[in-house]
Amino acid sequence: MRLLIKKPSRLGLVVFFFLIILFSLLILSNSLSHFRSILSDNLHGGKKPLENIIIVKIDDYSIEKIGKWPWDRSIFAELLKKTEDAKIIGLDLSLFEPSSNDKSLIKALKEMNNVVLASELTEEGLNAPIFNLPHHGYVNLNADSDGVIRSIEKYDVDYLPFSFAIYKFGWNERALFENKKFFINFISKPESFSFINAYDLLDSNPNFKDKIVLIGVTAPNLHDAYFVPTSNGVAMSGVEIHANILQNLILDNFVEKQSRISILLFVFFAGIFGMFLLSQIRINYTIPIVLILLLAYILNSIIIFSRFNYLLDLFFFPIALLSFTGAGIGVNYLEEKKQNLHIVNAFGKYVNKDLLKEILSRKRELRLWGEKKNITVFFSDIRGFTTLSEKINPEDLVSLMNYYLTEMTKIILKNKGTVDKFIGDAIMAFWNAPIEEKDHSYLACKTAVEQIQILERINKELSRKNLPSIKIGIGINTGEAIIGNMGSEERFDYTAIGDNVNIASRLEGLTKQYKSNIIISESTYNAVKNRLKCKKIGLVNVKGKKLPVNIYELIVR
Repeated sequence: MRLLIKKPSRLGLVVFFFLIILFSLLILSNSLSHFRSILSDNLHGGKKPLENIIIVKIDDYSIEKIGKWPWDRSIFAELLKKTEDAKIIGLDLSLFEPSSNDKSLIKALKEMNNVVLASELTEEGLNAPIFNLPHHGYVNLNADSDGVIRSIEKYDVDYLPFSFAIYKFGWNERALFENKKFFINFISKPESFSFINAYDLLDSNPNFKDKIVLIGVTAPNLHDAYFVPTSNGVAMSGVEIHANILQNLILDNFVEKQSRISILLFVFFAGIFGMFLLSQIRINYTIPIVLILLLAYILNSIIIFSRFNYLLDLFFFPIALLSFTGAGIGVNYLEEKKQNLHIVNAFGKYVNKDLLKEILSRKRELRLWGEKKNITVFFSDIRGFTTLSEKINPEDLVSLMNYYLTEMTKIILKNKGTVDKFIGDAIMAFWNAPIEEKDHSYLACKTAVEQIQILERINKELSRKNLPSIKIGIGINTGEAIIGNMGSEERFDYTAIGDNVNIASRLEGLTKQYKSNIIISESTYNAVKNRLKCKKIGLVNVKGKKLPVNIYELIVR
């Protein structure tokens, strides 16, 4: 697998910044928090509850055995007496209105001094318990838009949440509940803590020394249950949610979420990596690499959450990686299509179909905007063309030229040459560019021989059309030249320039003087002498060269 880093195109940059802005707006607006929360919910659970947290549940069984709800408050007094040796007791019950039998409960509360009662925040203010105790906390739980409880926060500056009031009273009197949102680290599915139902408690004498006891309703008909990240379709009682919060406070392991700025940075790097790196790899490599990266990210997120209670965003980074990679592939496809069209327009008429396919398949290796390269240059010219053009009418001249140039071009293309240009009756071509061709000198000479050989057939056809026969001269030189797209901003061609190009042209001019069909330079001769028959002409002065050079006639058999 070979990765060539390309300079980003204008379209690629536009798409990149468009997606960056789009993701930034989505992240900063928090508009997709619902989907993000659903994904992160799956990370919760798999932890053990603290053994010293006990929940006394008022369930359907207890109500069936003890009697219809609401119970006489003397029963609550009995429950408190059964748990009086606990370190602290949280009574998650609505005791906001007096009843006919409050005396026994008041007596129990005054004697114990380790009970935190439940209060409730309403639009009118605080609904405090009727018993004038200093320790109470509001039990309000606010669900997200999808009805799931995921966090707790300070809803009123003057009052504390129920679980924090228990923590402050039992562990740290100096603790301050910060004015921010705390994300609850749910330990496991509903009913994972140690439970005992109220009826069984009244009928036994368990030891609650050093325990934290929470008393609350769990019966479904009493409507104090909520969906949480670990619910899996089963609601969790409010008292158990408070137990989870209390455990988070004791262990200091609330969930810390990735900040929006951090998510933006992740998206930015996903954009660069996906759009400008992954998208340049072959598609059959890109898909597995993306899948491996996503899997690695998810596995790391699980490990980080499990060990450090830090929640990496599971929505934006994967979506960004997929989006930017997909966009990069799309942009590259359009750019490649545009580049292919440019190459076809540039070379379609000047190279054969097989060579064009090779150019397209190896276009990343092309250097179309200028390079020095060893090539073989070919020039051919019709002898006496000026005289010929004066003897026949324009229509016949055009017909002759089109027929001749077509036949000559076919031979050049067949031998993997690049037709540079037609200059009147002259043809310029070269080999070894844009695609490397080791045998370029031989192929150029082979082309020249075949063109001379086919002249007999061409002249017969011209004779049949009552057109004059023609003779040509060909000059070939091998050497370094500058190759690339040259021209104006409106129009340019892929061509070759330099002294070695000029020498090939001048060798063609010498064919008439030496009465030869094909003259080649010494550099070309050295490349083909073991394969083609050549005859040394001798030293000649060539314009552009200070010293005379050897030239050779290529013999046509």
